[in-house]
Amino acid sequence: MDKDQIITSLLKIVPKNDIIYDEAELSMYNKDWRGFYNFNSICLVFPNSKNEISKILKLCFNNNIKVVPQAGNTSLTGASVPSKNNHEILVNLKKMNKILSMDKTNMLIEVESGVILDNLKEYTNNNHFYFPLSLSSSGNCLIGGNIATNAGGINSLKYGTMRDSVQGLEIVLSNGSIIENMSSMKKDNTGYDIKNIFCGSEGTLGIITKALLKIYPKPKDYYHCFFAFNSINETIEFFQKLRNLFNETLESAEIIPDIAFKMAIKHGFLYKHFFSNAYKSYLLCKFALFEDKKQFQDIFYKKIQKIDKLYKDVIVAQSIQQEINFWKFRDDLVTSYKMEGKYITNDISLPLNKLEHFITIASKKINDLIPGTRIYHFGHLGDGNIHFNMIEPINFAKNFNLYRDKIYDLVNTIVIENKGSFSAEHGIGIIKKESLKKFKSKNEIKFMKNIKKTLDPKNILNPGKIFDLN
Repeated sequence: MDKDQIITSLLKIVPKNDIIYDEAELSMYNKDWRGFYNFNSICLVFPNSKNEISKILKLCFNNNIKVVPQAGNTSLTGASVPSKNNHEILVNLKKMNKILSMDKTNMLIEVESGVILDNLKEYTNNNHFYFPLSLSSSGNCLIGGNIATNAGGINSLKYGTMRDSVQGLEIVLSNGSIIENMSSMKKDNTGYDIKNIFCGSEGTLGIITKALLKIYPKPKDYYHCFFAFNSINETIEFFQKLRNLFNETLESAEIIPDIAFKMAIKHGFLYKHFFSNAYKSYLLCKFALFEDKKQFQDIFYKKIQKIDKLYKDVIVAQSIQQEINFWKFRDDLVTSYKMEGKYITNDISLPLNKLEHFITIASKKINDLIPGTRIYHFGHLGDGNIHFNMIEPINFAKNFNLYRDKIYDLVNTIVIENKGSFSAEHGIGIIKKESLKKFKSKNEIKFMKNIKKTLDPKNILNPGKIFDLN
């Protein structure tokens, strides 16, 4: 089928207002979040129901039309945009945005996949429950995309990744058939765990249309503090002892380098440094309280005295505004370093006892390759997920982006040598396909390809993402 025939056929399934085929209008959906990929799509469809998606996929399956499922298009790996020019249609889920029901007894909420994460968090909060996924893109990302990429975020230390909050899923497969795997039972041992196949599948196996999600008791309050250290190893040793002292009360623990403060101040995101002296490493912590805040504070100071020799300074938030300032600074980290020039990012995870060694070795090798490269590492220390980023040298005369593949290979090789993962929470998409091919075992890749061939035998769903079948 040519473009006009595809659009004519889709108009028999969805109203005219739910299709975009003008190239200028499509541009915002074709381009990925970072601007690395910008291929043209044939058209974009906004389905309103699982039945419309089923009909769309039946049409595409029968006519071998390629489909890119798209949620909020906040992917950092190119997973939610076209992989070639005029090769695929986009199926965007943002109109399927209803919160369907809340089961307070069993602490579950049923939502369509187009619900914005912030809207879900606000809804549960207003009903005195808590949905823990916390991402910098939470005002734009959609639940279906969070599931398809198995999103992580700052609260993974306590609550795990997105898959840990998924109780059930409704999915439309490539041929249009619908799977309703929506059991509300915590114990349901009736065969394979179907939902987990789709968590992290990046739209390559089916389109998630509905989710049954776990919600949690809402904390009474939070306690926020910032610690300062002279080294990364001091930060890690302190974190391990802090975790042992406070257990699941500790919800988030974010490691941040001093360069983050310098850049935030330089670009106007911060008026001045939080600390009176500069240190090499910092740990921003959030504790979820189910007791009175004053009562916790007394316990906090007593416990912290046991490990006070491990940190150099600490600031405990004394007001709601100070709490907001701490976490706004954390949210602004990416925006501030983007203003420094070209940058290359890595989303990796490492065993904590390997982290400082990795940073030392990788930083040296990168600077051997490109002298003056500024290393900017931060992230979720609680689960070993570090965003190991580099910014081009000041007054760099060459194109820093041309070094991206070399740096990925260098960094990922050192990650694997240290028993880590080259993709901690962002997935594979397009950008990490070569790393998957190089570092994942042949048997694992073969197994994944067999699943793909079984569920999507014509390879119409998000082709060219994660791996190539050919």
